[in-house]
Amino acid sequence: MNYTQAQLKYRLSIAAGALLFTGALISTVFSTLKMLNWRMNSYSDAAALLNRQIKDFVSMVYNNTQPLEWFWDNSPTPDFIHLSNPPHWKFLVIYLLIFVGAALFTRGRTLMRKVEEVEPLIQARLKAPAAEGVAVMTLQQLEDSTPVDAVPSFFSQVRLLCVLPLGIAVVYLGVLWMLHIL
Repeated sequence: MNYTQAQLKYRLSIAAGALLFTGALISTVFSTLKMLNWRMNSYSDAAALLNRQIKDFVSMVYNNTQPLEWFWDNSPTPDFIHLSNPPHWKFLVIYLLIFVGAALFTRGRTLMRKVEEVEPLIQARLKAPAAEGVAVMTLQQLEDSTPVDAVPSFFSQVRLLCVLPLGIAVVYLGVLWMLHIL
């Protein structure tokens, strides 16, 4: 891929990754807050005290994030008791989109670093005096003819796409189990 294609590719990857990551993270947080609001049971006085604080926190977040009402209305509420419910699977897909967005963003940043390494070479070739018998190239010709090293593929980010989601899910489920939500 040449310099111009690499610039376009890294900009699109960073924009798509940031958009996916941000939207999925907001939706996942709101889904979790909705679940905490509806699934909290007060089996003891200590649980009732903790649950009241969590419900007050959820209410405060809801009242102070009215511009994000679309996320509140459309974020699925997970149900870890009945795993076959469609909202639970939608929640899991949205949760995984957090890591897909992060992987896209990381890939775009890596490609951006490669492009930045090539920029001084293009500028040096543009400012270099023309040797005898060598045609002078314009900036556009140099950008189109300068290759940029390839970055590792999207799926080579195993830690970000596989290990991290599973690790966070285990911690998340452990916290829910300790709060007696599961």
